[in-house]
Amino acid sequence: MQRRTLTELAGNPDLISGIYNYCDRWCERCPLSSRCLLYATEQEDDDNSPETRDIQNEAFWKKLASIFQETREMVMEWAQEAGVDLNQWTEEDELHLRKKRRRADSHSLARAGKKYANDTSDWFREFDQMVEVSDLASTDADIDEAERLIDAREIIHWYQYQIAVKTMRALSSSFDEQEYDDEENSFPKDSDGSAKVALLGIDRSIAAWRLMQLSVPDRAESIVPLIFQLERLRQRTERQFPSARDFVRPGFDEVLGAAN
Repeated sequence: MQRRTLTELAGNPDLISGIYNYCDRWCERCPLSSRCLLYATEQEDDDNSPETRDIQNEAFWKKLASIFQETREMVMEWAQEAGVDLNQWTEEDELHLRKKRRRADSHSLARAGKKYANDTSDWFREFDQMVEVSDLASTDADIDEAERLIDAREIIHWYQYQIAVKTMRALSSSFDEQEYDDEENSFPKDSDGSAKVALLGIDRSIAAWRLMQLSVPDRAESIVPLIFQLERLRQRTERQFPSARDFVRPGFDEVLGAAN
C-alpha cells in the first residue's frame, strides 16, 4: 500500500487539532491516539519492515529523508499562509534563544525536576541490586503484587524526565509571554498548557510511588523523600503557574473532561 502524505493524513476530519501539543507522548495508553495526527503519522510510517526501523540500514535513512522532505514542504506552506518569513532569523535572535534556554534550565523549578529524576535513578539502581521482580511472584497474590510493581515502575519511569522537560518548556514560554505581554490577548498560554502536563506527570508519579510502597513495604520509608520532592514540586509549579490546572488541553479536557 502506498504511504499517504502528511497533507492527506491531516485532512482527516476526525483528528483533533493540536492534541499532541499538550500530551505526555504515551500513545500506547492514550484513549485519543486514533484522533491524533502525530500518532497517525507514526502508524503510517510503521510498515512492519525491520529494515526501516534499523538505524544501521539504508532503508531507515531513506524513510527518514522522505519524511524530512515532506515535512519541510509543509512548513514552507504553513509559513506562506501565515505570512512568516523563515529567512528573517538573525544572530541576535539566536543569542536571545540561547539566553532564554539557559534561564529556563537554571530556574529553581527546573533544577528541582532534574534532581528528582536523578534521585529516582539512584533509588531504582539500589532497588534493582536488592530484589528481582521474579522473586516476588511465588503465589497468585505475589503475582498480582509483581504486576502492580511493574505498572508503577513504568509510570514512574515514563514521567521521570518528562516532568523537568515540560517544566522547562513552561518556563521558557512564560519568558516569551512576559516579553510580549498583551493585556488584550485572550489566547490560552502555552506556559500554562506545558505546566499542566508537568503537573499531571507529578500527580501520576506520586500515585505510582504509593503503589511501589504497597508492593515493596520493606522499602516504603526510602520512597517517602521522593514523594516529598514531588509534592513540593507540585506546590511550587502551581504557584508559578496558577492558571495551569484550568488550561483546557485540546481533546483531553474537551472530550474526556478536565483532568485536574
